[in-house]
Amino acid sequence: MDTDLNDEKMLPEAIITKLQDTAKEWAQIQLIYESALKQVNTKIEILNNEFTMVHKYNPIEHVTSRIKSPESIVKKLKHNDKDVTMDNIVMCLNDVAGIRIVCSFTSDIYKIADMLAKQGDITVLKIKDYIANPKPNGYKSYHMIVSVPVYLSGGAVDAKVEIQIRTIAMDFWASLEHKIYYKYEGNAPGNISRELKECADLAAFLDAKMLAINEEINGVSEEQTEIVYTSEEAAEEQTEEKIKEEEPDDMASRLKKFFSINQRKRRSV
Repeated sequence: MDTDLNDEKMLPEAIITKLQDTAKEWAQIQLIYESALKQVNTKIEILNNEFTMVHKYNPIEHVTSRIKSPESIVKKLKHNDKDVTMDNIVMCLNDVAGIRIVCSFTSDIYKIADMLAKQGDITVLKIKDYIANPKPNGYKSYHMIVSVPVYLSGGAVDAKVEIQIRTIAMDFWASLEHKIYYKYEGNAPGNISRELKECADLAAFLDAKMLAINEEINGVSEEQTEIVYTSEEAAEEQTEEKIKEEEPDDMASRLKKFFSINQRKRRSV
């Protein structure tokens, strides 16, 4: 797979052949990663639909996915002091294929992560819980590196997919923080970093507050449902008792009828 295009001894025809081979290899790798994304996206959709049907609640706000651009791949490999080869793309990078799941509440994050981990054909390779252990800059998210089999004509090929799960507030902060730092090319002034950290703390407070409100509402709903069920059960019991009082059992009715007939026969005699 490795391609050395810096060899001065290579003739132009050989360079063209190497470039063509590299393009084919990249197209094959891209196909595998795109197929892996489709598989994981389908699993997420099915799990979300099932959760909605069973619990009458939709935990996922939206899902996005992407394949890392060739420019980003080259930049990351060079940042990690790796040669730009097809082997290194597959072996050294975990986020060529990426999916981001945005949830309503922090409690949803762990539910979704657990449901994905229990899938029979998903292998969890690595977990980074930046919610329990935020980055120094305030970044929060739950990262999973998983492997899924992609079935091609020649057999199954395992492909890695990075799954990021976060709340709306976490996603809002991370998206804007990325844009701001991109403008400064990663060298933002100290005061900007401090203010972004304060915004991250506010986003975390908002998440905690909204979760508490949601749990309180769910608690009230459960109590009201229990009261309704209790009232319905009591009404059913009263109705059953009334029916029993108004309608004697069959044996008592037959005995009463028997004695009434006998009394009439005696009188006629």
